Amino acid sequence: MVEWRCYLLVAIWLLKGDASRPPFFDYDCACVKQRLTVADWNGIHREVEAAVQSAQKGGPWPRPPRLSGRLLLQQAEEAAQECPLGLLNLAIVHFYTAAFESTEESTDPLVSERHRKEVMQISAHVADSLASEFPVHVICSSRWPVFEAIEIFTLKMDKDIAGVPGNACDDIVGGAVDWKKLRWIAGHWSRMQFTEGSRSPEVVKLLLLIDNFVDEASTKQAELECPIGTAFLAAVQAASAVVQFTHNFDKHSNVLDKVIHEGLLSAVSCGWPLGHALAVLSDSNKARRYADRNYKYLRNYADLDLHVQELSPLVAPPTSGSDTVAWHKRAAKKAAAIARVPWHSFARVLLSKAAGRGRVFRQALNAIQELTGGRREKSRGRQVALTLLYGHSWSSLLQRLVSHLCRLGFAWPLLVVSIGQEAYEVRVPHCTSSWQACRHLRKSVNLKVSCWRPNTESQVHRFTIVHILLHLGVDVFYFDMDAFFLQNPLPAVLSQARMKNHETIFASHGDGDCINIGVFYIKSTIRTTMWFSQFLEWYYEHQYEIDQRGLDVLLGSPLRIPDGVLGVSFPPKNLPKVRVGVMEDENKVVIGFIGWYGHISKMDVFHWCNSHLDEKWEELDAVYKAAEAVQDWMPLSLALSVVSTLDFQVLPREPSEEWSVVNTGKPPLPGSSVWKQVGQARRVFEAYRLPKPLERLPCW
Repeated sequence: MVEWRCYLLVAIWLLKGDASRPPFFDYDCACVKQRLTVADWNGIHREVEAAVQSAQKGGPWPRPPRLSGRLLLQQAEEAAQECPLGLLNLAIVHFYTAAFESTEESTDPLVSERHRKEVMQISAHVADSLASEFPVHVICSSRWPVFEAIEIFTLKMDKDIAGVPGNACDDIVGGAVDWKKLRWIAGHWSRMQFTEGSRSPEVVKLLLLIDNFVDEASTKQAELECPIGTAFLAAVQAASAVVQFTHNFDKHSNVLDKVIHEGLLSAVSCGWPLGHALAVLSDSNKARRYADRNYKYLRNYADLDLHVQELSPLVAPPTSGSDTVAWHKRAAKKAAAIARVPWHSFARVLLSKAAGRGRVFRQALNAIQELTGGRREKSRGRQVALTLLYGHSWSSLLQRLVSHLCRLGFAWPLLVVSIGQEAYEVRVPHCTSSWQACRHLRKSVNLKVSCWRPNTESQVHRFTIVHILLHLGVDVFYFDMDAFFLQNPLPAVLSQARMKNHETIFASHGDGDCINIGVFYIKSTIRTTMWFSQFLEWYYEHQYEIDQRGLDVLLGSPLRIPDGVLGVSFPPKNLPKVRVGVMEDENKVVIGFIGWYGHISKMDVFHWCNSHLDEKWEELDAVYKAAEAVQDWMPLSLALSVVSTLDFQVLPREPSEEWSVVNTGKPPLPGSSVWKQVGQARRVFEAYRLPKPLERLPCW
């Protein structure tokens, strides 16, 4: 018999709400240690995911994972504490399986029917209770296929669920829209999109109907008339908003939260394809079925790879969400204090914090300790340069990059974040891993280099490691590996920080009013440490957001023009005001595809942002070859300034004109002398020169 006390226990835990969840809550349950838990949540996820994917391809309905029934019937309280969204996923699968399963094969139909109803009651209560305690976008963004499972059951079911109308809002006459017609169009569109992966012609009609709700008055009328239909429209609009204009997402998300929190299972089972629309929204940060997004924007909660106590290692983590503000202040003050202690004390603290921790965190602290001083250190300030080595294709560039930094007199030690196993196994002669490669580089160049490899292949790690560094009192200068330094950028950046009292400085887009995160500097202060932690929490909670847009908006958009439209969803409140500056983006720190205007001698950084990989590699190789060819005589920046341009025509290009060494149709310069190679590099840069500065337009 069912233990009904589980209802009360789950309800008591759920009443704690968001305030009970500390920052960086493990929604995916990827870090829960199996030996200490009531279930193997990673194993359950694999089973549920496999069953859902099979059903999406035409297989049978998803079945509950083995032994998962006991979690609902006997261990709901413990399961809800460990993995609420995992339990939510199980409750949904159990509910619909029980709702539609046949009892004809049972030897005792009465017992089977009674058990089926009990399972439906319990799973419905657990599912609705858990769903009411999380924003819909959090459920969508988690790795748990909650709405994907709902989509399968609701689009395939051929009978109504008792007590839930299968034609909600059909009887409304003279409403904001023809709700009956809209429900038919929505159902047809959803079935076509689910089964065939194509867009039905009825989508045009659907979008036209959505346009009726652009003003607040009609939306409120629609919500009063048909909350479920309005929620469906909101889900469709939300799926569109998260791809580009996320500042429009809040209002749609709030409509969804209101309906789902009143009863998830009734909302998705009443004849409207809300489950399908939410599955489309759920795919926004996964791009497995419906979304078509750049891999840079695909995220999981589990890709953070570090616990809250590791992100801010000097203070104890907050026990609940209500303690977050005090935690921010304690962490920032500790960071400011440790920045002033001598190296041997700093190293001793890092050693103690690494003891007993996992490889990812321990290796990060070891790398920081190696890079931030020695026993003869005199300066109390600590600085680290940071770059992201993403994938095997970039590994071969590391040694050339480090050698070039040495030629420029780049003094800050370099921490390389190796994303993926192939990137970790950096290709350096006689070395088999990035650890060995970094040791080899330290011996061959006058620059400290160390590597850190997270477990997950996510670009979020440029922020997780920055978080750790700032919380250890270390200043950070970050650059992408496709940014080439014609001159050492540190003197100009640090001079700007001192003269203008900037705590953080970012590169920017020469044609827009937004920053670029390919190159940036952050000084570790109490304000920046608190600010960055709040930014990373926001970015973690909103997986669909774009990091660069979030940094720009939450920093106060330093380049914002009057008609700028850049915005994000759910911006955090009470952010510390950070003194932010931008680098000169017309001539000094430029983005290739946007173009530049001025003189080559004034250029510090050229960033191949958003260029095709083949074109990027070809041009990077030409530039590095020139730098290596003149290294014994003069800096490349000087050579580029004085090289004769008589051998080729230097013409400014139009902003929309594509260029590469291959597609210009111009033959390579004859010969292989040093000056020919310098001339080739000059040609690369000159091809991006603009006839006049670009007008700054709003970014999106």
